[in-house]
Amino acid sequence: MKKGKKRLRGALALFLAFLCMVTPGVVNPVPVQAESTKDYLNRCEYSRTGLYELTPKLKTIGNAYLVGEDDMAAASWLWNSNTHAAVTHEIYAVEPGTEIQGNIYPSQYYPQDNVAYLKDVIENHNSNVRSSDKIYNMSEGAQYLEREGANLCVVACDENWVTIYDTGYQAWSPADVSEWGAIASFNCSATVDAYLETHPAGFYKIQRSKVWLDLEENLPVNHPYNSEKDIPDMGTGTVTKLVHLRPHPNEDDTTNWKNTPVYALPRGTEVQVISTELVPSEAPGSTNKYYRVSFNGSDKVQNNTTLYMKYKIPGVFYIDSRFLNFAKKGEKVPSGASVGESTGSTVYVYASRDTGSATVGVLGKGAQFQMFSAKSDPDWTTVWFSGQKAYVQSKYVKKSSYKVTDISNLGIGDIVNDQLVFSWNAGKNNEDFDIVVSRADSIRTTAVEKKILTKKHYKDNTFTLKRKYMRNGAVIQIYVRANTKNGTKGKTYKRAIKLPRGPELKVYARDVGRKKINFKMGIQSLQYSTKKNFKKAKLVQSKKDKYGNYRHFRKVKKLKPGTTYYFRSRGIELYKTAAGSRWLKGTWSKTYKIKTKK
Repeated sequence: MKKGKKRLRGALALFLAFLCMVTPGVVNPVPVQAESTKDYLNRCEYSRTGLYELTPKLKTIGNAYLVGEDDMAAASWLWNSNTHAAVTHEIYAVEPGTEIQGNIYPSQYYPQDNVAYLKDVIENHNSNVRSSDKIYNMSEGAQYLEREGANLCVVACDENWVTIYDTGYQAWSPADVSEWGAIASFNCSATVDAYLETHPAGFYKIQRSKVWLDLEENLPVNHPYNSEKDIPDMGTGTVTKLVHLRPHPNEDDTTNWKNTPVYALPRGTEVQVISTELVPSEAPGSTNKYYRVSFNGSDKVQNNTTLYMKYKIPGVFYIDSRFLNFAKKGEKVPSGASVGESTGSTVYVYASRDTGSATVGVLGKGAQFQMFSAKSDPDWTTVWFSGQKAYVQSKYVKKSSYKVTDISNLGIGDIVNDQLVFSWNAGKNNEDFDIVVSRADSIRTTAVEKKILTKKHYKDNTFTLKRKYMRNGAVIQIYVRANTKNGTKGKTYKRAIKLPRGPELKVYARDVGRKKINFKMGIQSLQYSTKKNFKKAKLVQSKKDKYGNYRHFRKVKKLKPGTTYYFRSRGIELYKTAAGSRWLKGTWSKTYKIKTKK
């Protein structure tokens, strides 16, 4: 009986400690006596609160993307291979009582004590990460660290600071926390940055100079098209030096934060140009001109490590024309051109052989272009830039070969008329592609493949597999390899797709009646006829359930007694494609012959 009372008192104490811990407005960086080590270490875990759970309701005004010193953003899961640490930024506190969209929120959403909380954990609850001094060197007002590449929810902004709302994060799982305070997942210095990312839900701020800013109010302006097919394609622009992608043709972002860049594109990035007409800058006194380009994130940027600005339909943005070498669609470079490369960090392209002439473009180190050696001299090299002959000082030019990138994202681009449309990213400076399609009965690596189709020097980066090459339940293997402009061959990429299978239409003798048949397995689509060639065949197809999936049926009714029927089935499966989720009807199975009873 005494043991039972002690247990009851202990449970009650833990329950009261829990109530104190989650009660709104309680801010206490030092663990109270009734709070167990386990509960204390999980305080950030318990504090997680979604944006739409706040009262009054809060609106997001855009997204901010943390960038590095090079003005680019590596993906948040990458870290330096030498130091084993991620590139991080300090996230600061928003002062309690600060109005956010005209409202002042409860004190727990202005988490001023987070850095003190982390220090207390590191000093009193987790000896495994005591080796880190980074937390003691954080700037005044900083509350936690966030990795380069993070996508932040913006709720307010001015010329100096971007205010964000974060739903909270805890680097360790509650399952990792024992009553002794040890956190098993933090036992080496490589995880220190992750530990310092721990923070409760609330309002924080980041210096505006550390982010790209993509505002909600620009969405209608920058997304005027209803379909990607509606966006004009006037040609391809290649970035010649790191350039900002802007929501407006206006570089005056130092005085108006709404003009701030939404992205930055590194040298070599290719974008679709939607107009040959240059747009004058809106910045006062500026003579700059801009190209209008289509952009929707890119796996050509940072080798697919960033997944930002992904909308259903690509947006329309602006790039300074000096940093884009535009090749008009269908336009050919005059004969006699070879590949040149810039050797200087900032090299100007001039309209004539004179440094006092108009600047046509700007090249970064390693930027490639077409040049004409026969029309060049030791002082000036004739180049082809944005559809015209221009000039670069020869001391900044060297001969080069094409810089090539492999293809990527090989997969199903779409399903049209029950045919697979394969697609892939064409990569850079690939002339054409070699395609091999084979078929196997299993997706296992040891399965025997049969080559069914070969295409040499295929020009497009989409390929439709005709229905005649598909077979019930088979596995399609597609291999794609690029032929580069240097006359070399790229890496071969492979994708396996298992096609829908129609079930075997076997029956027990007892399940064959005079006017109906019950099959052993569920069927989605069935065809039957009294003719072996299925002339005048009837089609029975299941309906979709409330979740949008095709149901299965087993019974076929209204048959004629004593009659021989020929049956065949096919499967229907849902596939994820680049164009969205698509249903694919498989090919018909082998024919099954069944006679009804008299």
